[in-house]
Amino acid sequence: MYVKDCPFRDRLICDKITNMLRKDPFITGQYYHIYNRGIDKRLIFNSEKDYKRFIVLLYVVNSSYPVNLDGILNREHKKYDEVFGINIGENLVSIGAWCLMPNHFHILIKQEIDGGITKFMKKLSTGYAMYFNKKYERQGALLGGPFKSKLIGEDDNYMRQLFAYIHLNPLELSFPEWENNRNGLNQVEAKKFLDLYRYSSFQDHIGVNRAEKSIINLNNFPDYFKTTQSFKDFIENYFSTINKVSN
Repeated sequence: MYVKDCPFRDRLICDKITNMLRKDPFITGQYYHIYNRGIDKRLIFNSEKDYKRFIVLLYVVNSSYPVNLDGILNREHKKYDEVFGINIGENLVSIGAWCLMPNHFHILIKQEIDGGITKFMKKLSTGYAMYFNKKYERQGALLGGPFKSKLIGEDDNYMRQLFAYIHLNPLELSFPEWENNRNGLNQVEAKKFLDLYRYSSFQDHIGVNRAEKSIINLNNFPDYFKTTQSFKDFIENYFSTINKVSN
């Protein structure tokens, strides 16, 4: 949750209070699954430009410095791909995986400095909501309350499974009943769909050369996947496990 109408002028104090009120206060060096959805489950991405705006924010707001994205895009005339090459300084968090869906998003995250996750998510959520509301001439909240978080802790298998869960989320867009009929999932078509889905870090994990790869920093995560092939094998094994369970 986030403390609204905080009585303290120092926002750092407000951020600390917010963190204390969480079930699992954020601890530097720990890993978390972060997620949120549109208010009343509304769409939060209506176009490719919307997705790209959020994606570029994932990169530029991950900084202890204040960042003016409109200034970078308009005054400095940076193109979309070029933004991922700018020096943003010290990171607030490390990101291991992310996925955007039409009405929600998931991020696998590690806190790098005290208060890092709260600062990062505040900048990300506020920055995107301001862009969205201005573009679509609307007012009010865009997301369904404060972002949700789950501490991953020492459960190594849980984190490994999150790499699959987060990246398989888009399957429901083309295979809406796949979780209820896993044995009937066409694995070839499903993998092809995931390979082409641009609004997640899946392409970065399978070795696609693209600018968005700068968002993730796997050096600060357990070395589950030493090569892109090992990640592909992991997803392949995950599909095989699905079919064994279904049978």
